[in-house]
Amino acid sequence: MRRDDHTSGDGTDPTARTGRGISRATFLKGAAGALLGAGGGLGGLGAATAGAAGTPRAGYLKDLTGDETARFGFRGTDLGFTARTNHGYCISIFGDTFDQPVPVNVTGWRSPVGLRQSNTDLQNGIRWDNAIGGSRAKEMIPYRHNDPNYARNTPGQVVTEIPNDLIHLPDGRYIMSTFGVRDWAIPEQGGIPSAGGSWRTWYSRLWTSTDTHAENWTTTWNLETNRENMDYWNSGDMSLFQNNTMIMWPGENFVYVYGTNEGRWNGGGIHLMRVPWDKMWNYSQYRFWGVDGSGRWDWRQYGPITPIINAPSRTEAIGELSAQVIEGRVVLSFLNGGRGAVTQTATYPTGLWTAPKTQVTYAQAQNIYAPIVHPYSTLANSHILLSQWVGSEYYGVRQWTGNLYGTVAARGSVGATLAVTKDEPALPGHVGPVSPQWQELPLAEQIAVLGDNTDNRVSRADIAAVTRSAASANTGVSAARHRAGAMAPTD
Repeated sequence: MRRDDHTSGDGTDPTARTGRGISRATFLKGAAGALLGAGGGLGGLGAATAGAAGTPRAGYLKDLTGDETARFGFRGTDLGFTARTNHGYCISIFGDTFDQPVPVNVTGWRSPVGLRQSNTDLQNGIRWDNAIGGSRAKEMIPYRHNDPNYARNTPGQVVTEIPNDLIHLPDGRYIMSTFGVRDWAIPEQGGIPSAGGSWRTWYSRLWTSTDTHAENWTTTWNLETNRENMDYWNSGDMSLFQNNTMIMWPGENFVYVYGTNEGRWNGGGIHLMRVPWDKMWNYSQYRFWGVDGSGRWDWRQYGPITPIINAPSRTEAIGELSAQVIEGRVVLSFLNGGRGAVTQTATYPTGLWTAPKTQVTYAQAQNIYAPIVHPYSTLANSHILLSQWVGSEYYGVRQWTGNLYGTVAARGSVGATLAVTKDEPALPGHVGPVSPQWQELPLAEQIAVLGDNTDNRVSRADIAAVTRSAASANTGVSAARHRAGAMAPTD
């Protein structure tokens, strides 16, 4: 059910703030606030685009929402997961969307909404062509926004549906995944964080459109249970894929799905499964990538499921993630705890992965999340849609530039600790990690590896500062206290 007013299903304002000023934005910042402290991050971008000596540091290009989306009936939104369609143009899907620029006293709450875009001269800025829904972007899927207390305690009932990704299949069918928010875990609203320290979901749901240009959507039928909803329910193996992103590898018939636990899971990782594209609605056809007791990686129906990339530390979480295929490489982009927006690439969907390349830090832009590489990017010239939520000051998506080149090589003891120093596919039977184990290095070497593998417009001093802060948090602060710090009022 679409809600074009400021209330939820029973009349509750979904963005109401408590007396302390805590909002959902506090959780979207993850661990960054605690790692960086009060001085970390810049609310505006003017100071973020120049270094101490006035040289460029940040690749900010333009705002993509606000005035840019006003003609589609909204100004405030986030995310913007982007997929290239079989027609060649792209569709971007956004999360909680409002008529106003920031989610305070709002009207027109809907999620997800979609915009189409076809210009390839991204260096001149992404330009939106039209919206799913016409002159006013519509809520793309049929469901009801429920009262937070009702959703928290009623299985399958959600506060909102937040998009994860979409993919255009070879037969012309579109599949979109969302996660159904059970609880934003805001304490003043009675919220209860997950065991990972963040918001909770009931499921990740697959939606289908058979329209040529993805105008109308419906639930996906589960053929094995003969039920209306094809859900990755938040339990068992599928609990590792509540946030997820999808690609197809050229020449194969599989959809590869990368996923994480619900919300931002402290100490969690990125996992991988695959399914034939024409069997996505059959649970029995999914296979999971992991290491068995002999230490060998392979695809197995019942696991084990082993993280392909781990969180930076036990008190940090991997945030929203996105996958693309760019010039014959898989590109993963995600929020890497307090380290900011990063990318890692591989020659094949299973790895081996490069070390994380820092694209944007919190010192360049405050409260960033959900870095999404645009499909029209090249390795040498990447364009990232990056969300930012700064209390009542800004809520939207901005375009940043950079490159996707990454390193894996290292020598001596550093190379031995990293374990992954080759740029080659990780095939069934592989033994050992599939991504560099930089977290296992001594602090000084962590800083060196991360600093060497960063965009040239990112300050190495920022990398060093946040890495030292993370080390301090892990040695001197308990996970519970760390989470409490991350939930401090912001405005």
